[in-house]
Amino acid sequence: MEISEGSLVMYKGTGTVGVVKVLKDEDDGQWAFLDSTGLYYHISTLEPIEKIPERKELGGGTLEDLERLMKSQQEMMDQAKMRDETLETGG
Repeated sequence: MEISEGSLVMYKGTGTVGVVKVLKDEDDGQWAFLDSTGLYYHISTLEPIEKIPERKELGGGTLEDLERLMKSQQEMMDQAKMRDETLETGG
């Protein structure tokens, strides 16, 4: 099954589930914006699914716990990326 706008997907890393709202192409591949987290995920880390898994299938904490964890990790990665992009070099 191919991932497109409107697809229900699950992030393989944590089980975060959401609907793809936007797809965008970048130099490093295609990214999907999920409605549930407000974050972009590389398309290779997402798996299309037909229905939201039941809580017991998520393997532990609640979906909200997992989404909160993912959002904080993404914010840290975004901050690190901004630091890298604003680094000035002499020469």
